[in-house]
Amino acid sequence: MSTRFQILSLDGGGLKGLFTASFLAELEKNTGSRVVDHFDLIAGTSTGGIIALALGLGFSAEQVLEFYLEEGERIFPPSMLRKLKKLAVTAYSDEGLNDALDRYFEDRKLGESTARLVIPAYSAEAGEIYLFKTAHHPRLRNDFRERAVDVARATAAAPTYLAPAVRESGLRLIDGGIWANNPVMVAIAEALGYLAQPVDAIAALRVGTTQEVVSASDFPHDSGDVLSASPVIDFMIRAQAQSARSMAYHILRPGRFVEVNPTVTPNEYALDKVSKELVKLGDFHYRQASAELGDRGFLDHKAEPFVPVYTLSASPTGEAGDNYTGSSTKGGAT
Repeated sequence: MSTRFQILSLDGGGLKGLFTASFLAELEKNTGSRVVDHFDLIAGTSTGGIIALALGLGFSAEQVLEFYLEEGERIFPPSMLRKLKKLAVTAYSDEGLNDALDRYFEDRKLGESTARLVIPAYSAEAGEIYLFKTAHHPRLRNDFRERAVDVARATAAAPTYLAPAVRESGLRLIDGGIWANNPVMVAIAEALGYLAQPVDAIAALRVGTTQEVVSASDFPHDSGDVLSASPVIDFMIRAQAQSARSMAYHILRPGRFVEVNPTVTPNEYALDKVSKELVKLGDFHYRQASAELGDRGFLDHKAEPFVPVYTLSASPTGEAGDNYTGSSTKGGAT
């Protein structure tokens, strides 16, 4: 077994995933190998979850980039009324996202992934986090049967932008960014827990979707104002991302944790707008980061082949494990 266990963590951020896809496309071009060949576990939230699923199912990073460029304006149609729409229940119909995911993933299943995946979502009704996982541990008996479309739809159901994803049971799931927009600690916990990796073996690369310069004056003072909801959510997501990165640094130390998440000016990019400048930015920041990634072993690492415990042709029998995590459940804890 390899003495190094390498994680790729992909942030949420809607169509700002163009940056992530561009960065990873440059990685593939310059190494001549697939992203999944370098990483033993991939965690992705929201747009990062869609990218993680695509990579696991054999799409190249370049194909993922093309997906965003071709489908972005169908998912979030441009509108002069975009800001006004956000005052409604949801800003957009989910038809565009559903159609795009159906065309690309068709009827593929999570269990077809060639990489270990962890994809966060959230159930507000149950008051619990909800993690979709490949069958990389004997307890993970359920999720490998899930359609990739359904997993992607659940993790990317951003509140105020898209309606929740509704499962056959009626359970509604929303964007994993509610609690893990930066899922690096979810991945580290998975590596330490279910995958029983020693902490000294773990290395992690986090790729964000850019972060804006902010100041204390940006935080709304009239918290009861409906117009303050969006900036408050932005601050909450930012705080979660900062907390996760700080814990990752503390556990792994800087030598085994690298993050790429450039700071940009406010309102330069939006999660519901296709910005081709993000493609150039991803190219630039791969060039900037490649030397450090090489020096720290990220580009030379060859992931061990993923052999799932359960396959679609040989499903498990007996008592099923739990998808939920948290104090009220017994399985799936990360």
